[in-house]
Amino acid sequence: MLSLTRRFVPFALGCLALAVIARANAPQDDPQMAMKKGYGVKPTGLKPVYPDDFKCSPITSPYATWIDVDGTRRDEVHTGIDAGRLGDWIVAPASGTVRAVWKADWKWGREGALLIRHDRRDVNLSDGPKYYYSEFDHLDFDEIKHLKEGQRVERGERLARVTRPGGNPNYLPEVHWEVWEVDDDQISWRPNRYGAEDWWNGTAALIDPLYMLGLNDPPKDGNVKIVPFVQGRDYASFRGFTYILQCVPK
Repeated sequence: MLSLTRRFVPFALGCLALAVIARANAPQDDPQMAMKKGYGVKPTGLKPVYPDDFKCSPITSPYATWIDVDGTRRDEVHTGIDAGRLGDWIVAPASGTVRAVWKADWKWGREGALLIRHDRRDVNLSDGPKYYYSEFDHLDFDEIKHLKEGQRVERGERLARVTRPGGNPNYLPEVHWEVWEVDDDQISWRPNRYGAEDWWNGTAALIDPLYMLGLNDPPKDGNVKIVPFVQGRDYASFRGFTYILQCVPK
């Protein structure tokens, strides 16, 4: 449900539009790679394909879409993906370090938010951005308040369960997941328009989470194979992210 209310500012271009505050210098990928990543919250054409041998709750609102989980049109383009059904376990998509745990509010009510930092080694990449941030929103703060800044989490570790934005029963259940490329791991805090804390990093650039979900098996024709985390499986050489929701074998 989260959209361009976060770390963005308006500007005039014939009509009111929104511009990403990201890196001082835009990433210099080749055009095809930039398209797949979706810099500037642009559609990537990437589509999830779920495994035949697992039951996985689906992505309900993709990156850079104008359609919300309930089928209505958003006020602003979507900066992440929404996924899950009420009570589903959200699991870490890769090993990483807790960067922040806080109480957020994006007009739907107070809720928990979690920021995890993954470095290149965590996702088995030898070049590119130094870090990737995974942000999870619409969480129950009581389920994540035990997590502390600097605490290590492992791939597949349970983080929290899918609930409703702001705990408000008027909204459909979802977890909102954003992925950011980051060069400098320095964040500051400032209030958003609803008076709640929000983090800031001037080097952070949003990308489509499906790009990271498709790194281990590069997609053909834009179809990203969703890989669930399986306990006991060896992920020592796995590139990118596994799925953020716990899937059940069929």
